[in-house]
Amino acid sequence: MFKLSLMVFTCLTCLGSVRAQTGLKTVAGDYEGMSGSPSFHLRLHVRLSSPTTLTGTLDAIDEDTFGIPCAEFVLSGTQFSFTLPSTSDNYKGEISADGNTITGTLDVGHLVPLVFTRIVHAANNTSEKSASLSNSQWVHFGPGRKLVYARTLKGDRIPDFSSAGYRGGGIALPRVATRVNVSPTGKEDDTPAIQTALDRAAKLTPGAHGIRGAVELAPGSFHLKGTLHLNVSGVVLRGAGSEGPGATVLEMTGDPHLAIEIKGDYQWRELGPATTLTDSYVPAGATLIHVANASGIHPGDTLAIVKPVTPQWIHFMGMDHLVRNGKPQEWVKNDIRVLRQIASVEGNAVRLSVPLTDSFDAQFYPGTQPTVTREEITGRITETGIENLKILAPNRSIAYRVDPEFDGIVMNNVLDSWLSGLAFVDTTDSVHIDHNAERLTVANVDVTQHDAVTSGAEPFDFSVQGSQILLDRCTGKGNSVSYVATQSHSEGPVVVLHCRFSGDGVIEGHQRWSTGLLIDSSVVQGGDMYLRNRGIWGTGHGWTTGWSVLWNDEANVFIVQNPPGAMNWVIGGKGAEAAIIMPGSTAKVALPHGVIEAEDKHVKPDSLYLEQLRERRGPAAVRAIGYRAE
Repeated sequence: MFKLSLMVFTCLTCLGSVRAQTGLKTVAGDYEGMSGSPSFHLRLHVRLSSPTTLTGTLDAIDEDTFGIPCAEFVLSGTQFSFTLPSTSDNYKGEISADGNTITGTLDVGHLVPLVFTRIVHAANNTSEKSASLSNSQWVHFGPGRKLVYARTLKGDRIPDFSSAGYRGGGIALPRVATRVNVSPTGKEDDTPAIQTALDRAAKLTPGAHGIRGAVELAPGSFHLKGTLHLNVSGVVLRGAGSEGPGATVLEMTGDPHLAIEIKGDYQWRELGPATTLTDSYVPAGATLIHVANASGIHPGDTLAIVKPVTPQWIHFMGMDHLVRNGKPQEWVKNDIRVLRQIASVEGNAVRLSVPLTDSFDAQFYPGTQPTVTREEITGRITETGIENLKILAPNRSIAYRVDPEFDGIVMNNVLDSWLSGLAFVDTTDSVHIDHNAERLTVANVDVTQHDAVTSGAEPFDFSVQGSQILLDRCTGKGNSVSYVATQSHSEGPVVVLHCRFSGDGVIEGHQRWSTGLLIDSSVVQGGDMYLRNRGIWGTGHGWTTGWSVLWNDEANVFIVQNPPGAMNWVIGGKGAEAAIIMPGSTAKVALPHGVIEAEDKHVKPDSLYLEQLRERRGPAAVRAIGYRAE
């Protein structure tokens, strides 16, 4: 039987020798494979790497295992075969006359019928791929260059993502004056010297916007045996650069540990009694809600809007029957709490400053309504940044979440702060943005992973659970990694803008219902992008994301699925579209595709985020974050 103990093997492409000299271009491509009993869902990637050589890898979708090496490709007439060196299994099949189907058997000790069907890319002839960009029906330019949004019958639309980023988007990161300088001590641990400097800066009198000053590290290597803590607003840690002979390097030594923690003390209290939503349906992307009593609500207030997680909603989402290894898996447990500031109030109609990235449907919480409460939130630190340095961890291969880790930066209980010009090398989890982080920019940050993990679970270059988060022009390289992933209850907007990654990793919604993710004008060279149902994977990750958008992106494969009662979009994507069954499901039918528009052809505008920002705050806002405002 086909055993996916293959998860222990690295996801490296293996060159297979080919004894046929002709027809190789015909068989090259991407294929979906489904077997009957036992049930396998496989994806085969065949590439022509030279006139006489094919490369190949196999993805085992049900087991969340990707890049299994294939070898010994043979093409003789219409007969096609290859082997899996890791298990000595082999496949033999016959190619159809149109080249789109391979019908054969997989020998796993006994023969299993297995049909591969080509994943067809959009046509690429000149007439269908003109030099001009096409329009999206969901967002396109109208009169006066105003963006026009299509809506569902219930009023749902693609949200405005432009509030993601430092101070709500479109604001340049501040240039903070240096107040304390630190040079390498020459000792085995520079952590105390740097921490003393940070503590000294934290005692300085804050100036404009609460900024105190920067601790500047000299060029050279600092040994970091412990964790640096930034727990006071207005303090910046800055190096001389992240690359080259003049770089500032924080070299992690000693036992595995976290390099830097940026963390406030989150406190909140209710201001008066709660009111409730009166809308029977609040569409995704909405800024207007109606409440039972708005007399105590004023512009500038912060509201906590709570979406009840009820058995009715869990059942509607199909998440009440997740079982892994005989044990029930729990999907979303706690109510989903969304924070929004108030722009205006008229009667009981309340206008939010940032759109909701999820819908609220009264049919799923019968007999009650979502609560809406004024809150005062204190203790989060603001105006804190890390700039222009490299964090270097020991190069080692580990089992993720089993072996101790050298991790990069954690940001929690943080507001209006940033990371800029950083490089991470061989940190396991590099940047983690927790749930109570808001209005952050992570710009020009690079992550390089040399050794892949040995476990099925994979680490994260950028893990996001906060709101109004912008990842801008970030880069990464490595295998067996999630380049960017949203975690549970991330209520967006979260924007990944003009980012570039290479390797077999993924950008994805990772677990337990995050909403409002925009992947904009980004590329994963050799890897994939997913907005999908992960089913029983993890500990019941289930539907990972809704109301999320892939816009003018490029990847090897897109898996974009529509959750019940919600939507996901891939618009202007260049790559193959794949359909899969929910992991752990006994169904034989793949989950429904999300909205797929303008396959293999980018659309206007080039960047949805930048155009939304230009429209909301003007061309100066686009220039402020380093882009041309055309």
